[in-house]
Amino acid sequence: MKRAYLLYFSLALLLAGCAPKGPVLTDFKYEQPKSAAGAAATVTVAVSPFKDDRAKIESVVGKRFNELNEQTTDLVVQGTVSMKVTEALKHALAARRIAARDAAAWDLTEAGIAAPAGADLLVGGEVKVLWVDATSQLANTKSKAEVQLRIVVADVAQKKIIRILNVSSKIERQNVANTAAFIERSLSEALTGAIDQLFADEELKSRLK
Repeated sequence: MKRAYLLYFSLALLLAGCAPKGPVLTDFKYEQPKSAAGAAATVTVAVSPFKDDRAKIESVVGKRFNELNEQTTDLVVQGTVSMKVTEALKHALAARRIAARDAAAWDLTEAGIAAPAGADLLVGGEVKVLWVDATSQLANTKSKAEVQLRIVVADVAQKKIIRILNVSSKIERQNVANTAAFIERSLSEALTGAIDQLFADEELKSRLK
């Protein structure tokens, strides 16, 4: 019994001592659909950079709290959240064989609709929530990831907004090890779940072919 206690105590000290003391670089991405894409779409979509509307530092995506040493660490991305979400949407389009082009910043109004030549639709939006909280104990880590996006879709030729979607996804996971991959997977799943709602929207299905 005493030996088991000493082993537990030593492991706790080791894990606490190995915890990172500064911001931790965290990556996340759109996860490719498991089913293969069909024929290439005839529509071309221009993607405008998303605006980060979270009222947080643009590179911070969460917090990691280690209960063993009561240490809180920022989780940060390389670049900005708006860049990551914009790239994720382009990857989601590519996964469905929908041609995507970069567009300039858009104020999400009909008066501001502008897209590269050949684009049929313009997509932009705002990141309302993108955050992950991870709490680690001895041999137990819990993560809660949440993503909320406001996505605006416009018909370029008609210069008309055809759809505004408020999409969201929450993912809660539990794992033995406190690893970066575990935390990143939770955030990637939440982002993918939110973006996929764009392609499930009945009013847009016929447009995205």
